[in-house]
Amino acid sequence: MTEEITNVALLIWQDGELIKEQWALEGDEILIGRDAACQVQLPSRWISRRHARLLRRGNQFVAEDLGSKNGLFINGQRVYKPQLLNDGDHLQLAPGLDLIFVDREATVPLPGREADPLYLDFDERQVYVRGRLVSPPLSPQQFEVLATLAQQPGKVYSRFEVISAAWPDDNPEGVSDDALDAMIRRLRQRLAAADPDHEYIVTVRGYGFKLNLV
Repeated sequence: MTEEITNVALLIWQDGELIKEQWALEGDEILIGRDAACQVQLPSRWISRRHARLLRRGNQFVAEDLGSKNGLFINGQRVYKPQLLNDGDHLQLAPGLDLIFVDREATVPLPGREADPLYLDFDERQVYVRGRLVSPPLSPQQFEVLATLAQQPGKVYSRFEVISAAWPDDNPEGVSDDALDAMIRRLRQRLAAADPDHEYIVTVRGYGFKLNLV
């Protein structure tokens, strides 16, 4: 895989063990079809001129059939409405023509992310758990709380400090315990979806919370 395309998602045309061609998915709309104007051009009589398209939705892609004659199949199932793509999904547009979607986060190792149990990308406001991107992204409130706890993993932060991170414009005394606990519960659920075997946020009864990376 060449250096210039390792930071974007890929669409790979694979025939058995042979990779016949691959395309870097750049731009907000990628047309797939027989027409020369398509970014992904497939020379097959089974393929419509404009067969399908991929639409960028943030850091993800949605596949949509454009009214093609032979249809669009994802993992063997025909799709009739836009469908979100996951890493490794197979797109079939014609007999024997198999396109594999490779998510950009899965194409190459991410330095500093795979080795760490938890990695926060402050520029993109994204979180990686065991090298995997948490998607959809955390809410701004959840990200701020996690960023606060991540300043010193293992340190116990008071409920007052966590409330101040989550509701910076509010008087901390006006935020109920129920509201704080509900927000922490949702954040735990998001992290547990990525790594169900580890409890990242630990409650210290009577005081606050800490981030557990051990």
